[in-house]
Amino acid sequence: MTRRGVVVGLDGPPAAAAALAVALEEGARRGDPVTAVLAFPAAGAWADGEGVEDLPEPDRMSEAVLEQARRFADEAVMPLPADLRSVPLEVRVEPGSPAPVLAEAARDAAILVVGHRGRGPLGSAVLGSTGLRVLALATCPVLVVRPREPGPDGPVVVGVDRSEGSAAALRHALDEGARRGSRVVAVTGVAPPPTTVGFRPLPGQTLEAVREALRPRVEKFVHGVTKEHARTRSVPHVDVVVPAEDPTKAVIDVAEQLGASVVVVGRTGHGALVRWLIGSVAHGAVLRAPCSVVVVPLGGPEETDRAGGDGGG
Repeated sequence: MTRRGVVVGLDGPPAAAAALAVALEEGARRGDPVTAVLAFPAAGAWADGEGVEDLPEPDRMSEAVLEQARRFADEAVMPLPADLRSVPLEVRVEPGSPAPVLAEAARDAAILVVGHRGRGPLGSAVLGSTGLRVLALATCPVLVVRPREPGPDGPVVVGVDRSEGSAAALRHALDEGARRGSRVVAVTGVAPPPTTVGFRPLPGQTLEAVREALRPRVEKFVHGVTKEHARTRSVPHVDVVVPAEDPTKAVIDVAEQLGASVVVVGRTGHGALVRWLIGSVAHGAVLRAPCSVVVVPLGGPEETDRAGGDGGG
């Protein structure tokens, strides 16, 4: 199955307006239509058992919410360039919790775009609880629109750790670079090796020695994935960077230094905490990257397309 279409979540200005603009850019770049989805609580969610008869009928409520959503979308699109206004745009409303609604709406999509809330130092407050749940639930890549946007001409920065999850992220980054006409920079951070066990010092290599030993392995991994990907589609130039620093910080720092247009990371983990649900590097990137971030699930659309024709440090 080849995934098509861009889905974007609408959750109110200003984040939704920025997300809608980015979704239309994605649609123009991919030649895909865009579907904007707004989730709203079902009628019974506002009732406490009394006064239910005073609530609007579900159909009337849906029509009213849809009218408001369309008005918002029209106002958000109006100031955009003509090429973005010409991208086919459908506005839909669905009753239910936002994260499951968006994940279901994007089940067959090429990418899902969500806004960044930016409200505090903690994960759920910074990204927004809906955004974090979407990252854990979505079966397609999720593009998180960060508040700060550098120029669009920078490279695509992707975090790799030689896992299958980061291979999926690298394949997405290669396609992203080809669509944008930009190079790809693959980043693997080298965390400092342990120096003690308890109170006993450990003999071992220096951090620089570890970095030098790891670099050819990372280059071999990147070359293998790129060579395989090139069998079915064009690929951009790829550079490999192995900084001697924490993997999350390495991806963010390289993106900052190079003025990345987008950061791509793989989604890993299945634990109860947010950073385990999406992977610690992915979690760090969506909170602190200087540009938008795409979180790619293992077995995403690139894997399906490839069959037919945490990752990140």
